[in-house]
Amino acid sequence: MCGFDAGEAQRICRILCSANSLACVFDERLLSESAGICDAVLIKLASLSPDGLRAAATSPSPILVTGSSQALLEGVGAAYLWHGDFMNQPFQDAELLLRLYRLIGSAAGSRAVTPATARTEPLVLLADDDPELIALVDVTLRTDGIGCRTADNGLVALRLAREIMPDLIILDVKMPGMSGFEVLETIRRDPRLRSLPVILLTGCDDPADIRRGSELGANQYIAKPVSPNILLNRVKQLLSTHADNSPV
Repeated sequence: MCGFDAGEAQRICRILCSANSLACVFDERLLSESAGICDAVLIKLASLSPDGLRAAATSPSPILVTGSSQALLEGVGAAYLWHGDFMNQPFQDAELLLRLYRLIGSAAGSRAVTPATARTEPLVLLADDDPELIALVDVTLRTDGIGCRTADNGLVALRLAREIMPDLIILDVKMPGMSGFEVLETIRRDPRLRSLPVILLTGCDDPADIRRGSELGANQYIAKPVSPNILLNRVKQLLSTHADNSPV
């Protein structure tokens, strides 16, 4: 739980205890680290700072958000894109338990992802806010027999990565919601995604940016503008290398 006052937290703990479930309260500064060890995270939307909202949006565990419908409609923290569910306040005890059980059950089912070896073609996730580049690269990859899914911002890219488990990810460095660096950092912390090859695209070749990408675990760093065919060759090279290094 995160963002609840003492009275609210005690009430929620009693509800979960009655269902033989364990609940703990943590500060939003620890949200990124704590979320990974929980089956689900319960947060109060109105109580989180911008940093807390960002951490919640990148949680590897499903999130049950409580708050007003108006806050959700206004797009606070882009909560409508988060991996989870939304519950209006005030809520009943039974509703809390029902939504949490559904959320945890759904998350457990979604982990049964079709392995990459069962696909008929490799799958690439391309994240960039330039629609022309997305269209060109999408067509180039598909023409060469490589499947492609696209996202126009970092938060959507991270959500899709967890849903489809691509064979490779291409990230623009400067994107709305989350930068490519932030998405990459989150991917490298996620046990299910951390081994995926990642290509970073950027509009500049600043040595500091290149160094940061390398430190975060980018497999390749390509400066824009880039020819779709050059990018295709890099993708094929990484897909081949990753396949050779994968356990049999």
